[in-house]
Amino acid sequence: MPHSLLELLRYSLLAAIWLFFVYAARMVWVEVRRSRAEQAPAPVAAPVAADKALVLRLRVIDPPQRRGRVFELGDEVTVGRSPGCAVPLDDDTFASSIHARVFTRSGELWIEDLGSTNGTFLNDERLDVPARLRRGDRVKVGSTILEVAR
Repeated sequence: MPHSLLELLRYSLLAAIWLFFVYAARMVWVEVRRSRAEQAPAPVAAPVAADKALVLRLRVIDPPQRRGRVFELGDEVTVGRSPGCAVPLDDDTFASSIHARVFTRSGELWIEDLGSTNGTFLNDERLDVPARLRRGDRVKVGSTILEVAR
């Protein structure tokens, strides 16, 4: 084998090892950040009567070809390109496989980014920690904009 080919293979292997370590460090950082957010004290909410509880949904606002699609929100749903997500964004190339999580805590609806590459935005602000969702809020996941509705 020519010497230049061996050098190229050596540097390729070195780059692959470094990429693996960077990926592993990122996953550890995401998990540490998530555990810190879960340890934060939950806000105290007034009890809601079961018959008066609002059922909230996510409605697609943009892109136009998906506008009007509505997704029911349960106790916990995931948003992303993966077919296993309750809110599938399979044709959004800017969304991660499992991009964000919408969940209930103390009777309130919350959203958190799950370490996505492009981030999750709530009313045009990037999420670093879980944030409370209210009716009318706009959530941007990848290039898709969703609105919290009844």
